Amino acid sequence: MVGKAERAMETNGEGTYFQEGDHVRIKRTQEIGRVHAADGGVVYVLMDETDETKLFSARADEDAYIELVTEAAGTISQEP
Repeated sequence: MVGKAERAMETNGEGTYFQEGDHVRIKRTQEIGRVHAADGGVVYVLMDETDETKLFSARADEDAYIELVTEAAGTISQEP
């Protein structure tokens, strides 16, 4: 079985992308959620506090509205 830390983010020739199961933080509000599904360049994030689903670009770069949160430290991972 592959651990969550081992499967977080996907990198290919076009960039680095969030994928299902990644824990993320919305940069502006600091809300935390989990990527529930990924489809066609977007990710659906299920927010921890409200169970609300929000839609974001799947691409992980400096302009992204969300960022990866490592579960072990509870901190933001700056590199995929």
